[in-house]
Amino acid sequence: MSKRKLTGPFILALTLHVLLLSVFMLSFDSKSPVFETGPAPEIIEAMVIDESLIQAEAERLKTQQNKLLESQRQMEEAKRQEDEKLKQQQLVEQQKKMAAEQLKAEQLAAEKRKAEEVAKQKAEAERVAAEKRKADEAAKQKAAADKLKAEQLAAEKRKAEEAAKQKAEAERVAAEKRKAEETAKQKAAADKLKAEQLAAEKRKAEETAKQKAAADKLKAEQLAAEKRKAEEAAKQKAEAERVAAEKRKADEAAKQKAASEKVKAEQLAAEKRKAEEAAKQKAEAERIAAEKRKADEAAKQKAASEKVKAEQLAAEKRKAEEAAKQKAEAERIAAEKRKADEAAKQKAASEKVKAEQLAAEKRKAEEAAKQKAEAERVAAEKRKAEEAAKQKAAAEKLKAEQLAAEKRKAEEAAKQKAEADRLAAEKRKAEEAAKRAAEEKRKAEEAAAEKRRQEELARQKAEAEKREAERLSELARQQAEKLRQEDEARKQAAAAAEEARKQAEAKRQQELSDAKNKAIAEIRNKVERSWIRPVSSQGQLKCTIRVNLLSDGSVMDASVVSSSGDPAFDRSAENAVKKASPLTFPRELYASFKSFTFVFCPGC
Repeated sequence: MSKRKLTGPFILALTLHVLLLSVFMLSFDSKSPVFETGPAPEIIEAMVIDESLIQAEAERLKTQQNKLLESQRQMEEAKRQEDEKLKQQQLVEQQKKMAAEQLKAEQLAAEKRKAEEVAKQKAEAERVAAEKRKADEAAKQKAAADKLKAEQLAAEKRKAEEAAKQKAEAERVAAEKRKAEETAKQKAAADKLKAEQLAAEKRKAEETAKQKAAADKLKAEQLAAEKRKAEEAAKQKAEAERVAAEKRKADEAAKQKAASEKVKAEQLAAEKRKAEEAAKQKAEAERIAAEKRKADEAAKQKAASEKVKAEQLAAEKRKAEEAAKQKAEAERIAAEKRKADEAAKQKAASEKVKAEQLAAEKRKAEEAAKQKAEAERVAAEKRKAEEAAKQKAAAEKLKAEQLAAEKRKAEEAAKQKAEADRLAAEKRKAEEAAKRAAEEKRKAEEAAAEKRRQEELARQKAEAEKREAERLSELARQQAEKLRQEDEARKQAAAAAEEARKQAEAKRQQELSDAKNKAIAEIRNKVERSWIRPVSSQGQLKCTIRVNLLSDGSVMDASVVSSSGDPAFDRSAENAVKKASPLTFPRELYASFKSFTFVFCPGC
């Protein structure tokens, strides 16, 4: 639209100059007749460009620039709000993760306390059983047999419980191993996806760097052309740049001096922005005044008019290119923002699905463990009842056999006594000696029977003692084996817990390192987007910058600790860091980002 407005006056001025030139040529033509009455008076028409048009054009350009600045500020504010929202989401996710880890730690502590309580109860039970065994040693053989049976049943029950515990522990360890393998697979897939994303971003950054280098080259050529065209205004521009440099130097010194006080730094930054805006307005006014002076000179001379026209066209071209660059930059920022939002949504959905899967697997495993424990308890009680029934039937059978033997023995003795009495009655009268001999024989037989009975009792007692000794030996062996297995299980559980803790710690450290590297990469990209290459800097330069941040990401100070060798490049890097404030980083890593360094190397 501005080009159309300027085209009309330009054509009129050009037509005027052509007419004037034609008049001069006609006036000095040697073939023209000379009248004696004298030369006719010449009428020269001149057109002066209205100053109000130039002022209106300047006001329009200024209004357009203000609109562009306002649009850019709105875009930056929207981006800052989105970054703040993303930070809050990350903080909520981190709090959820910490709560889950705390719950897991509490569960482990509860399990440990439960295991210690079981161990105490078991030790107390063993102590009571030992005292009971010591008290039962003085009891009768029947009490010893009953005690043996009770101890056998208790040992079998403990053995079954221990086997169930070992089996449950083995299943838990296997489930954790499967879970760790699944986690490792998911982590590998995530790392692969992350590497691909980083490669894509790197390619995109390289392409952007190439485009930026080409744009910088074109800009440098344009600046060189403008410098050649603006030789007459070089002195004024140099003076203005010197004043602006002194002002920037003074502002930079004031900012470094007040870096420790945030409020004062913000006030100084606001004053600096206000001063820069005033300087820009002043420079714009000076440029408009210069253009006005050049336009006045162009009204008098054709060459000056053409120069002013060329400078106006070049300025419009630069403004159009700058607007196109700003639009492209805004579109690129919006695309990166959409990409980050999509990645965050995908990551949240993946973590939610993973958490639901883990919860379902945990519930399923607990239900299976409960069912298995209940089945084993029912089976143990059934075996215990069957064993008790068998022992009871055997005891009753043994008692019945003993009663039958005693009854047979009594009947035999009664028969023998009756026979002896009959024989004695028959022989008392005739054979007194035979009676005595029969009595002696009976006594001898009774003594032999008693001897045999005593021998049988001694043999039974020896066998019972032998069985008791074997039982005690077997019980001691079982207890020793049980203690060994318990010790081995405790060692294995401790080793597994230590390994799990080490893996969790290594995973946490890796996640923190990845988060820190990612945050530094994002900060580097944001700083590169805010960086403006100095005209005097050529080639690929790099420097190391130390940045001091507040908890909200605001930059307190940024200083070069390893120079690139180019002071202008170093100052532009520090200004880029301050311009990119606030910087985004995980809030839980504030200790690492409170004061940190990174290498600034655009295009590397």
